[in-house]
Amino acid sequence: MSDLTPLRLPATVEPVRVAVRRLRWLRRALADQLAAITAETGVAYRVDDRRLAAAFVSWLRRVEAQNPHDPGQRRAFFTFAAGLMLEELVRTMPVTAGPLPPAADAERPEYFWPEGFACTVFCVNVLSAVLAQEFDAATDVVPSFFDIRSWWSFRENAAEQLSTVIGFFDLFLGETPDWEMPTVFRDKLRTQLSAVR
Repeated sequence: MSDLTPLRLPATVEPVRVAVRRLRWLRRALADQLAAITAETGVAYRVDDRRLAAAFVSWLRRVEAQNPHDPGQRRAFFTFAAGLMLEELVRTMPVTAGPLPPAADAERPEYFWPEGFACTVFCVNVLSAVLAQEFDAATDVVPSFFDIRSWWSFRENAAEQLSTVIGFFDLFLGETPDWEMPTVFRDKLRTQLSAVR
């Protein structure tokens, strides 16, 4: 896999930013993403629906708690929300990869950490669809996304401190990560602090 294959998201009459808040839609979108990755890599996946539901509910609560409801912060918040989704998926890990194909190169991210790779690709593709729909903006990953050293660091740091997942998600998108408080939407925090002064 040398670049990200765009995901054909399930049909919906709602904007993607709304549809993603429906567990049934999210479940279908993830299944489609996993099928696309399987077709490209030969790695089969299983999804634990209970873990996925737990990740979804936790993500939705966290997103609602931090949503700034400010049109000027929407784009940044969508990226933050996608990072939160990835953190919840890594925390609950509802995706399990089957055996690697015989010719799999473990120096490639999709074989080194297939579950983390699949969840990350999914979150990037959902964010990409949201930003394209809402802002007519293209989203892509940086070249280091395909560098095994990035994935060694990502996996190790995620195991030690889960909140770093959001920072790595930002890095993969070419954004500047917030390593100090990655789970707090900074624009909202700045607004709240300004109101107190």
